[in-house]
Amino acid sequence: MSKDLANVVSVAWTLFSNGPWAAPALPELTTVLPPRAEYAVIGAGVTGLSCALALAQAGRRVVVLERAFGQGAACRSGGIVVGDTLVGPAPGFDGCEFALRDWALQHAVAGGVDWSGCIELARDTRLAPKPIDWDDQGHLRVSRAVSGGTLDPSALVERLAARTVVCGASFVNGAEVNRLSNEGNAIAVETATGRMMADRVLFAADATAIDRQFDPWPVRFVTVAIEIEPPTGDQLDAIGWRDRRPFYTNDLPLLWGRVIPGGGVLIGRELIDLETIGPGTIEHAVAGARDRLLARARGLHAAFASVELKRAWAGPIARSRAGVPNLADDSRVRGVLWAGGYGGHGLAAAFRLGGLAAHRLLS
Repeated sequence: MSKDLANVVSVAWTLFSNGPWAAPALPELTTVLPPRAEYAVIGAGVTGLSCALALAQAGRRVVVLERAFGQGAACRSGGIVVGDTLVGPAPGFDGCEFALRDWALQHAVAGGVDWSGCIELARDTRLAPKPIDWDDQGHLRVSRAVSGGTLDPSALVERLAARTVVCGASFVNGAEVNRLSNEGNAIAVETATGRMMADRVLFAADATAIDRQFDPWPVRFVTVAIEIEPPTGDQLDAIGWRDRRPFYTNDLPLLWGRVIPGGGVLIGRELIDLETIGPGTIEHAVAGARDRLLARARGLHAAFASVELKRAWAGPIARSRAGVPNLADDSRVRGVLWAGGYGGHGLAAAFRLGGLAAHRLLS
């Protein structure tokens, strides 16, 4: 990552990092950096952990390296589970929402899964104005209901990490990777606290892990979301949100929302282009995005005009220009595979991509 970009993201995370979820607990068994492994997985988010879990279940010696557990993009997610990518259905991701749902239910992710479906909204006045007729750069009305639901993304990460260790993977927290290089047929993984050798490596860190010389996901933003204080039942009924199902728009500017335990409402998103700001202006930029998003929430309907902000948080997102998550072979270091490119609503896609990465690494 370029130094300026790293500073921008660091400031955004430090000042605006407290989302609504409790931090995930570390697995009971963590370890120091071992000297050797078959597979090294860099990044303990949904993608990295689902890959490491599949590798461990296949009987492989795998080590998960994490810079700061619970501080990545997954634990800043809104926790809405849908099957589409940023640009809609994509090959390889069919049914990924059901795969994540079933795993979360089978493994008793804390808080459970609410699988009541999601509401897709469109800025289309030809659609019926009931039950929803909101104002957000055009009239927002219900386009259709889709399969999907919600969960606690931090609890998901916690459970994935615990299962990965139970299945035999080693888990190293506080291992910031500085450099990868080939040494013979192996890969040297250099961290701030030491080095290890691996046969294959998956790089599944968050959107801060970039190199200007190799960047599979060049479209980069800081995304900002907010939580508003719990509206009353009368307010939610008045705006037409009687069933409380999570929603998202099918066009831009993207607007999504959900109710969380305790009655608060999460709303996203506003975007800040990482290429246009510096470390000295990110605080102002995120605060401005927060204020714009609160204004959008208040402008949806007269019954929401007085809702109050509880918190705002920010995190980086990155995607390819095609908008579809993907795997990319590192062009400089043999045996290194990168995974990512979700673009902001990728819990189910991340879970699927981790499995696809494991399959590629094992082949």
